[in-house]
Amino acid sequence: MSLDLTLDASEEARFLNRISRLVKRLARKTHFTAREVEVCLLIYYKMVRADEGSLGGMLVSRHQLDAVFDASFGITDSATIGRIFTALDKSVTTHVTMETWTRMLSLFLRGTLDEKIDHCFRAYDISGEGLIRREHMMVLLKGCFIKQQEEDAEEDIKDLTELIIRQLDMDRDGAISLDDFREAVRKAPEMLECFGQALPDRPHVYAFSRTFLNRVSKY
Repeated sequence: MSLDLTLDASEEARFLNRISRLVKRLARKTHFTAREVEVCLLIYYKMVRADEGSLGGMLVSRHQLDAVFDASFGITDSATIGRIFTALDKSVTTHVTMETWTRMLSLFLRGTLDEKIDHCFRAYDISGEGLIRREHMMVLLKGCFIKQQEEDAEEDIKDLTELIIRQLDMDRDGAISLDDFREAVRKAPEMLECFGQALPDRPHVYAFSRTFLNRVSKY
């Protein structure tokens, strides 16, 4: 049975045959079954077909990914999307591979707490050195504040930064390591996105999951 009724059956079959090895590999590396990986990649394939500017007709563009974040996950801030994507794929690219796309959906829809901790830390590690320093925290937190008088905002950000450091800096060295972050969030999961959004919120995840699972349940 066809997985996607909007595609020609022979076109779908050719695509699935071409990616069969990738499907098996991603089913081992993600929280999806092979059938679910196929659905993920069919969505990806339809995005490629819809983008005349895709790289050789093979890769989803970052512009398209931004549109997915906006329409499907309710994330519109470009800086936030940039940090999320960098946490998923460290390579400097304007396109999104099938593997990154599938790993992203696996994390968003079914990721474990530890996977989400690692992802959020990478999103907050804006220097890429494996540490979140005080000055980085202030940059991240500044984006969380509703526009207000600059002097008031600076003081609020400083106060919030000191509060978070006291909760996260387990070894008291003035910077947050992955071990610090992991230990603190395991004790208090509400601290997971303490430096700003790095994952879709629950209503958007639920809505996307229902669409995704309904596609899978057809066969």
